This record gives sequence, C-alpha cells and structure tokens, in this order.
Amino acid sequence: MTCLVAFSPCFSVRAAAPSPKADTDLLCHTHRPAECYPRIFQPTDEFQTVRDDQDLPPGLHVRMNLATGVKEARLNVPEPDKDPASSGLTIIDDSDLLGFKETVAESPTDFHEDYRQQPFLPPQHDVAESSLFSDSVAQVKDRASQDNDKLLPALTNLEDLSHSYHWGLSLAKDNEIIHKLFQLLLPSNLSLEVRSLATLVFGTAVHNNQAALAIALTHFYNDEWAEGPLEAVILALLHEQSPILLNRMMFLLSSLCQDQAQLEAFLDAGGVDLLIGLYNRESLGLHEEVRLRKKVTHFVLDHLMPADIDQNGTKEVDESDFDAEWTMVNLQKLSEEHRQPSNI
Repeated sequence: MTCLVAFSPCFSVRAAAPSPKADTDLLCHTHRPAECYPRIFQPTDEFQTVRDDQDLPPGLHVRMNLATGVKEARLNVPEPDKDPASSGLTIIDDSDLLGFKETVAESPTDFHEDYRQQPFLPPQHDVAESSLFSDSVAQVKDRASQDNDKLLPALTNLEDLSHSYHWGLSLAKDNEIIHKLFQLLLPSNLSLEVRSLATLVFGTAVHNNQAALAIALTHFYNDEWAEGPLEAVILALLHEQSPILLNRMMFLLSSLCQDQAQLEAFLDAGGVDLLIGLYNRESLGLHEEVRLRKKVTHFVLDHLMPADIDQNGTKEVDESDFDAEWTMVNLQKLSEEHRQPSNI
C-alpha cells in the first residue's frame, strides 16, 4: 500500500469507510452549543480539521498542515488528474502501518526547527476562531482595559482556545501577551478570578506542548525580565490562601516543570519541602484540601518518581496506592535525598 505526501505528510491510506452517523455523540468544552462537535470525526471529500479529542474512523487520508500545525483529514478519494511523479509528490510505502498509527514522512525542513522563526498562520478553515483569538489577545494587552469586567471574558476565550496546540503555540510566540499573563497572575488590585484565570491560560497554553513551553521561557531570564513564572508560582504557593488559585498555580507549576531546567530550579529552591507544606496545608476546607493534596500527589508521580517504583521499589504503583502515607513517605525520601551533598 502506498501513501501520497504533498505539502503535508500523510499518515494512513486504506479503503474508504462510510461516514459516521449524523447523530453521533457531541463533545462540548464550553457552554456555547455552537462550539460542540462530533466525538467521531465525520469526513467529506474536502480536508477538515481533526480536533485533538476526536476519534478517527478507518480509511481516511490524514495529514498535518505544516503551515498551521493542524491535523486534517478527508475521505480517501482518488485524484485521477494528479500524477505523483509529475507533481513532485513523495510516495511512501506504509504497508507496515497498523490501524490508525500515524507516521509522518521525513521532510527536508524540520517543522520543529527554530520554532520562533517558523510561520504560524491562523487556521484558514475558521475565520471566526482566528478573529476571536486576535480580539481576545488585543483586549488583554490593551492598557485602557485593565479591569475585571473587560479582562475576564477575554481570558475565558483564551483559556478555551489555548487547549489547541496551534493557539497555545501562538500565545507563546507573542512575548507581549506572555508577559501580560505573567503580570496578571501576580498579586494586584485585580480580582482573584482574573489572577487564577490568567494562571490557567498560561498553564494550558504550555501544557503538553513542548514547543510552546520552550518559546514561552525564552521571554524571561534576561536583562529585562530577570525572573519568570516559576518564581511567581513558588511565591504564590507559599503565601496565597485562595484554594482555586493554589490549585491553578499547581497546574501551572506542573506545566512549567515539563522543562527539565525548570524542574531542577524548583527543586533547588526547596521545592520538595514546599510540596510537603502544601500537602499538610489546613484551613482551606476539607474538600479543597483534598483537591490540593491530589495535585501534589500527581506532581510527585509525574515529575519526581519513576513510573515503575513504589515504597518498596519492587512493583508499579497502582492508583489505589496514592494515599497520604504513600505521598508523605516519598516526599520525605526526596527531601532527604535533595539535602544530601552531591558526590560529583
């Protein structure tokens, strides 16, 4: 079996499958019904954007649009007027591919080479979404609009959009909006809702988006911005009392610590002891204390513990083992290890 690659690499070509039923389940990430979309991607003869959480039926022509970073798919329709040899298409043998496994063709230009210099255009398929993103960014940047009533709708829009790889990367490349989000999460006269929402936008934009995280961090730790979001998060976790802000700061911390240098800086700043203090934090109310402890536990599991270790170092940790004793035992071990001088 062969697969054709033109401007964008494609992943799999198989016999065409019937379109999913029109009444398939919908996925809704906002309260606006118009923004819902089918759980199962419904292909046509034209390329359409595939959402990150949509399921793909078999038999589609799937590609990554290198100009936008968006995955697109359509029915595997023949193109008799196009000759691969004459049109400059690359033919790839994908006979070893199974199911929906996506294989990206090698390209002479690495898409992730120097992210900041790559053109990253608004998705042409959704003018309304592009306009919403641009207007919301402009609203947050506008010095004349720095009040709660004007910032909250714009930040809410950006939080919705920044779940997308494309919009997360677009935010990260804009040093002005990244600096503005950083300023909004700091203590100020603005409401806690604005601060916590700015924290959530920042964390969402770089969460599981290594390209966005790498670029966002380049806007800090320089002559103009000596410190970055990590330092602001540490101070907030030490002194803030708002449960929702603490939980969102933990989310941003976890997103930042996907970068190894940020994780090491956090640990060098006494991060393990900070986590112990958060785990034992009281006066937040039982429900909020439990939520915060879960955040701390998942941070330990995601960033500080090998995937196949438990208290005895003999078997994988099951989720049912994530209790207070397990977390505190491992935090205490990590704290002691971090205090020990290096032999290097």
